Amino acid sequence: MKTVLISADETGVPPYCLQQIREAGIQLECRKCTSPEDVAAFSRDAELIWFFGPNPGLTAEILPLLPRCKGIFRSGSGLDSLPVSAAEALGIEVMNTPESIAESVAEHAVALLFALIRRIPYYDRSVKSGHWEEPAGMNWHISGRTLGLVGYGRIARAVEKMVSGFRMKVVHYDPWQPDSVELDELLKMSDYVSLHCPLTEETRQLIDARRLGLMKPGSLLVNTSRGGVIDEKALAEALKKGTPAGAALDVLCDESPAEEHPLYHFDNVILTPHIAAFSADFEKNFWNCSAQKIISACQRWQRS
Repeated sequence: MKTVLISADETGVPPYCLQQIREAGIQLECRKCTSPEDVAAFSRDAELIWFFGPNPGLTAEILPLLPRCKGIFRSGSGLDSLPVSAAEALGIEVMNTPESIAESVAEHAVALLFALIRRIPYYDRSVKSGHWEEPAGMNWHISGRTLGLVGYGRIARAVEKMVSGFRMKVVHYDPWQPDSVELDELLKMSDYVSLHCPLTEETRQLIDARRLGLMKPGSLLVNTSRGGVIDEKALAEALKKGTPAGAALDVLCDESPAEEHPLYHFDNVILTPHIAAFSADFEKNFWNCSAQKIISACQRWQRS
């Protein structure tokens, strides 16, 4: 079984990860490919194509040129950068490792929510600018409130577990979960909404002007999924009206955003630069999960 890594040469992968894969009897070759032609030539005789981060060279058009390909694998979470439909049409398996970052992303989502509720960035800026002010506009509380989770996979379930000590009522919307509430109903009943769904054609701008208008007055919105799940212009207009009353976003439609981005001008908006997955355990989890996914897939194909 041959695997090709198209995101980096061998110096971009820890030696122990390379060793794990090769000791499992898998032929592994690594090269940074930047064009479809480069990917096609390098991957022509591979069963598995492995990459991490965006790779403009892995396109739907080159998949038919890879007769031995059984799978494409992206280390990390999210499949929006992969030619999923084209792969499925050819019987090519599509894989990723959301388990490697689920805990870190959940921690960041909870941290953003709590920072927003307690207005920590606002008061930090106020104190550092010389204003030791009495608290005003403390409109939120954590314990006993309703948290709505849009998407109910590994990350959302981890968030639910993390907030359990705060006696929060947690509801979720997920079309694949039979016990979910409808999305519109979730938005109407939740004090806080946290987004954890993948970016697909069905979820692009899922939170649009109409759905923002369904949120409770004074509610808060957190997004650690993908920027495209929210209509950002509609969110900016909704924030001006106070529904929602604040937002915390780790992801935006354009990364890096333009200097005139409409969400830059709100004191009640927290922005972080798509860092939710990163932690002190990121490297270990990322590479170990990657090696195990590759080994498991290749061994499964060998048995079939």
